[in-house]
Amino acid sequence: MSSRAFKRAANKEDSLSLKHVNDDYEETIDDSDQERPKKNLFDLLNEGNDDDNVDQNSENEKISEKPSSKDSSSTVSVLSSSSKKKKKKKQKSVSTKIMTKDSDKKTKLGKKVEEMNDLELESLIREVSEKFSDSSLKITDESAVKNSSSSSAAPSNISFLLVDTRLLDDDGEMRRMFSSGVVDREIRNRNYARTVKKTALAKPRQNWPPITKSGLGMELLEEKDGIFYFTFTHSQQYQTIQISFIQCVATHDPNTIYALLRDNPYHIDSLLQMSDIYKMSGDLVMAQEFLERALYAFERNFHLKFNITRGTSRMSYKCYENRAFFLALFRHIQSLSRRGCWQTSFEFSKLLLSLDPINDPLCTLRFIDYIGLKARQYSYVLSMANEWNYHDLQNWPNFAYSSALAKFQLELQNDSKNPIHDVSTAMLERAILCFPSMVLLLAEKCDIQLDSDVAEDQFLQDTPTSDYLDLLIDLYVDQASPLWAQPEVISWLQTASINVFLKQQIPSYKACLTDVEFNEALEHGKNIRKNLFNGPVSLDLSRYIVVSENSKFISSLPEIANREINLYDPLPPPDGISPYENTSSTFTRIADFENVLADDLRTFLDRVPNGNVRMLAERIHQIADITNLQAAAERLIGLLVGPHINNDNNSDNLPTQDQELVMPGGFPRDNDNTDLNQETNQESNPELNQESNQEFNQESNQESNQGSNESENVDT
Repeated sequence: MSSRAFKRAANKEDSLSLKHVNDDYEETIDDSDQERPKKNLFDLLNEGNDDDNVDQNSENEKISEKPSSKDSSSTVSVLSSSSKKKKKKKQKSVSTKIMTKDSDKKTKLGKKVEEMNDLELESLIREVSEKFSDSSLKITDESAVKNSSSSSAAPSNISFLLVDTRLLDDDGEMRRMFSSGVVDREIRNRNYARTVKKTALAKPRQNWPPITKSGLGMELLEEKDGIFYFTFTHSQQYQTIQISFIQCVATHDPNTIYALLRDNPYHIDSLLQMSDIYKMSGDLVMAQEFLERALYAFERNFHLKFNITRGTSRMSYKCYENRAFFLALFRHIQSLSRRGCWQTSFEFSKLLLSLDPINDPLCTLRFIDYIGLKARQYSYVLSMANEWNYHDLQNWPNFAYSSALAKFQLELQNDSKNPIHDVSTAMLERAILCFPSMVLLLAEKCDIQLDSDVAEDQFLQDTPTSDYLDLLIDLYVDQASPLWAQPEVISWLQTASINVFLKQQIPSYKACLTDVEFNEALEHGKNIRKNLFNGPVSLDLSRYIVVSENSKFISSLPEIANREINLYDPLPPPDGISPYENTSSTFTRIADFENVLADDLRTFLDRVPNGNVRMLAERIHQIADITNLQAAAERLIGLLVGPHINNDNNSDNLPTQDQELVMPGGFPRDNDNTDLNQETNQESNPELNQESNQEFNQESNQESNQGSNESENVDT
C-alpha cells in the first residue's frame, strides 16, 4: 500500500471515531437535560447568564442538526467546536456560582469571614470542628462495629477512647484562654525547632540535642478483633544504659543521673527522674521540659500502626519497658492540670486510658470524671457513667456524684433562665443514698451550711463503711471539692440532702425519686457498701496515690509501708515481666551494705586511739572508691586485724563481739596469764612500770610507722 492510500484510510477512521464520540456526547446532553437538579437560591443571581448560555446552546444544537450528508467533514468540525464551547461555558457558570455563594454566604453572627476578628473566627472554627468530630465519631463507631465481634471493641467503649490530636496542643489552649500576644511571646521563648515530621505529644526545641537511635523500639505483638497490642523493646545497648541508671539511682546522687543523661540525652528513665528532681526543687519549667523530651523520644519510636487517635492501640503494664510510657503520660497530665490546660489534660487522660482500659493500672477512671468536668465535657462524663462496659461506674462514688453534677450543668446550659433540675436532683439523691458520708465531707471541705437536722442525721453519720470506701471518698472530696463550691451547686446539694432526710422521716414526702426508686436505691446502697468495697486497697490504687504524690493518703496504705518504692517504677505488679529485676535488687543491697558499713565504721572510729585515726581514715577513703565491695571489706578486715586472717582457713580466728579487736600497733598478748603477770609487776614496781611504759610507747610508735609505710607500699 502506498503512503497516500494509507493516509486516506487513516482519515476515514478518524472521521468515523469523531462521529461516534459526538453521538455519545449528544446522548449524554439529552440525559442531563432530562435530569436537572433543583435550583438553588443563589442561582437566581446568575439567572441572566444562564439564559444566555441556554440560547447559545440551542443555537449550536440547531447548527449541528442542519448539515447535509455531503459535507461530513464540516459537521464534524462544527460539532467538536460547539462541544468545546459548551464545556468552557459550563465551567465558567459553575465557578461563578461558587464565587457568589462564597462571597454572599454569611455566618451566624451576620458577618463575612473576612470581617470577623480572631475570637469570632476561633468560635466558628470550634463549631465546625465539633460538627466534623461528631461525624468522625460516627464513622469510627461504624467501622468498630464491623471490625469487632467481641466486647473489647464495643463501639460504646471505643467512642470514649478517641483522641483529637488538634486538642493535644497546650499552646493552642493557652491562646484560647489568654491573649495571643502574651502566649506568643512565651512560645517564642521556648525556641521550638522546625521538623519535617510533625509530632503530637510534644514539640522539639532547638536547645535539645539531635535525636539518634538509642536502642528504644516498639513492636506489634498481635492484632485481634480490630485491637492492636504493642510493646516497647530495649536493645542490648539500651539495657546497658538502663543498668547504669539503676546503679545511679542506688547512689542517691542526682549528679550521677545528670552525668548519665549528658552521654545519653534521650534515655527515658533518666529524663523522668530529672523531671521529678526539678519538680521537687520547685523548678516546674525545667521539669516540664525534661518530661516533654521523654514524650518526644517515645513518639519518635512509635510503630507505624500505633495510632493514638482511634483508641485501638493497647499496651500491658506488666512489661517493664511499657511502664515508663504510662508514667510519662500521667505526669504530663498532672503538669497540664497545674497550668489549667484542662482540655489538653482531658485528651491525654483518654489516651492513657486507651492503653489498658480493662486493668487501668494508674486508675485513670478515678480522675477522668473530674478532669472532664473541668474541661466542660459534661455529656462525656454522663455517657461514660451509663455506657462504659468494662466497669460498673455507677457504683463508684466518684462517678455517682460526678454524673449527677454533669447532668446539672447540662440542664443549666439548656435553659439558663429557668432551669429544671428534677432529673439531676433525682440522680444526686440516689448518690446520697449509696454513699451518704460524702455529703458531710463535701460540706466541711466547701464550707456549706447544712440544715442542723440534716447534719445530725444518723444516716449520714453512722452509716458503716470500709477503709477502702473511705479512702475513695476522701480522694474524691480532696480532688473535686472546687466543683461543689459554686453557689448554685451548693443550693442544689442542700435541696437534695433535705429531700433524702425528709423522705426517711416522712414516707409520704414527695422527693424527686418515687417511692419505689427511693427504696430500691436505699437497698442498693446497702449492698454496695457491704459487698463491693470489703477487700483491701488494690495495688493499682496504691500506685496511683504514690505517683500522684498525695502524701496525706499514704498513711492509709499500711500494705506498702514496708515496701521499697522507686519513682521510676513505683509498686510494680507482682506478675510483671522485667529483665532488670535482679539488677535493681542487687544495687539496692549494695547501697544498703554501704550505709551499714559506714555506720559501723563511724561507731568504731569513736573508740579508736587518736594516734591511729588518721591512718584508718585515709585507708577507709581509699577503700570507699573501690567498686568491688567484697574485696574492699576483706582488705579492711585485713588492715584492722592483721594479714594473717585473710585466708579462708583462718576465718575462725576472727574476733567475736565479746572479744576485743586487736589494733595495729597495739600491745601484743600471748595469753591471759601474761597479762595478769604484767599487771602484778606494774603494781609492785612503779619505777619499772614507768620505764616499761616508755619502752612500750617507743615500740608502738615504731610499729605504727611501719604499718603506715606498709600501707603506702600496698597502695602504690
